Amino acid sequence: MVNVRDVEKVPVAKDIYKGKRIWAQYLITDKQGAKKFHMRIFTIEPHEYTPPDQHIYEHEILVLKGRGRLLTIKDGDRREVEIGEGDAIFIESNEIHQFFNDHDEPLIFLCIKGSPEIYRECEE
Repeated sequence: MVNVRDVEKVPVAKDIYKGKRIWAQYLITDKQGAKKFHMRIFTIEPHEYTPPDQHIYEHEILVLKGRGRLLTIKDGDRREVEIGEGDAIFIESNEIHQFFNDHDEPLIFLCIKGSPEIYRECEE
């Protein structure tokens, strides 16, 4: 068990996030023994945005605080929606996605994704 208050906010480790004011708290990962799913909290500071991202991992998101926008692109279909506290969001495998925080308060969301182990099993 881990308490979110005990987990340090760190810059997102991917190179494309360098210089961005976006933080991750890695709550449950392989370091805690999780073999199938990982749980993280992301904080996007006011007037900041994530780079477009696309990967094999699907993930589920719950907006905990704040408001923003989510851009998704699937099969050439571009969709942009407003998101806010309480919204649950599903991002499919290989769906292009990008978060925007156009507001004066942080956008904070819980993100659960499948671990790399799940996708290795699917390839076998």
